[in-house]
Amino acid sequence: MDSLSLAKDIIKSCLQQGDNVNEFTRDTQLIGAFPELNSLTIMTMITALEEELDCEIADEELSADIFETVGTLAQFIETKL
Repeated sequence: MDSLSLAKDIIKSCLQQGDNVNEFTRDTQLIGAFPELNSLTIMTMITALEEELDCEIADEELSADIFETVGTLAQFIETKL
């Protein structure tokens, strides 16, 4: 699975966006665009990524920039593949 598809899958399940994610592009805003995207949801997304990628994501690696857009999330996933 490529990083963009995985980003969309994580968004779909953690933000409960259903088939809406099929319309998302790399430029689709995340932070500020979804009221559901809060610190608890971000931790759920990180946990899902760790499980999916079989890796550990250190606190030092995390920043709000990662969750700016679908593309920035996909870019972060690339670094973990």
